[in-house]
Amino acid sequence: MNGSVIRYWSLVIVAFIMVTGCSSSDLQNDKKVNVETKRPVLIVKPVEYTKENKSHKENKVIYGKASYYANMFQGRKTANGQRFDQGKFTAAHRTLAFGTKVKVTNMSNNKSVIVTVNDRGPFVRGRMIDLSSSAFKAIGNTRSGVLKVKMEILK
Repeated sequence: MNGSVIRYWSLVIVAFIMVTGCSSSDLQNDKKVNVETKRPVLIVKPVEYTKENKSHKENKVIYGKASYYANMFQGRKTANGQRFDQGKFTAAHRTLAFGTKVKVTNMSNNKSVIVTVNDRGPFVRGRMIDLSSSAFKAIGNTRSGVLKVKMEILK
């Protein structure tokens, strides 16, 4: 086949496609199609917190594992902008608001400490909270590295 025959058949195919694409649809003019243009609306009523609701929320108890910060983080900025200090009772949590007070209790010896969340983490699977070294020492031995703890959100 030479080039002119290929061009001829290409034009015929393109013309056929254009003619069939411009043809009328199968819908009849007397039938109207109803299309719902409104989006569904989800109405959510805000929850009004009373003293009962707040006290229930504040006493939330979570069980999990706690670890502690390495010394290399001493003096670095935390996620909320404060300088990290191993001597203070602070902690890192993935989702709790900065400034939240949390009571952390070691499940093996029932020692507990109250810490303030000022950083984000831990980013190790299976761990729930990172404590400063002094907070960790108050409830357990740092040689263990990880403790099973109960976390109570105070405020």
